[in-house]
Amino acid sequence: MNIQVEATPQKAGAAIGAEICRLVVQKPDAVLCLAAGHTSLETFDYLVQQKDEGRCDFSRVRIVELDEWTGMGKEQPESCTGFLERHLFSRLKLDPRQIFLFDAKGDLKEECLRMERLVEELGGIDYLLLGIGINGHLGLNEPGCDFEQGPHTTALSETTKTVGQKYFSSHADLQGGITLGIRDIMDSRRVVLAATGSHKREIVRRLLSEEIGPHLPATVLRRHGNATLCLDAAAAQGIQDTGLIASGSEVK
Repeated sequence: MNIQVEATPQKAGAAIGAEICRLVVQKPDAVLCLAAGHTSLETFDYLVQQKDEGRCDFSRVRIVELDEWTGMGKEQPESCTGFLERHLFSRLKLDPRQIFLFDAKGDLKEECLRMERLVEELGGIDYLLLGIGINGHLGLNEPGCDFEQGPHTTALSETTKTVGQKYFSSHADLQGGITLGIRDIMDSRRVVLAATGSHKREIVRRLLSEEIGPHLPATVLRRHGNATLCLDAAAAQGIQDTGLIASGSEVK
């Protein structure tokens, strides 16, 4: 896993966005999976700016949703779908036919099978942008998850239930999620894991120093052949002094 350190969250987001734009120029119908969440916002802003300036055409990309809270959907503005619609889809003026979402309010078992078939029919994911939870989850693959799973439903850890409240204006009863699995993540041709802010420093340290295992799902990315951990200076501060990382280094 390569490691990239940028000075600020904005520069980290721009670096990730520039890579996505290069891919889209080379492959206009690329399949993207871009995580909902605050860490992604700088990247979304960069993509919108490039679109508005005529530098990148997103009219043929396909976007697959990473995860959703069970029982929620596009009708709820604070859902993962609502977040993506507000901060990315509407701003890029994507056609609904370009967007492939989980139906987290229907038959969840069938929905997992449908999403598995869908990713296969699309030819797999070209570029996957992830954030890392403070408990090390990827998407809603919580600690203890099965690394061989594809799309699946999951019970939420107490940490995720608590931290997830930041996306809601009032208390939300978060009980479960539906998510692409670790297998889908590892099958993606390119994976970027973004972590910004001093509050992510400890989980980044653990990601790089602990044994690979389901107790900290993000550690599995150290086995991916084309993954990059993109940090800002605040997330990297102090960790560089330990010798665990240096800009452009590789961690195995």
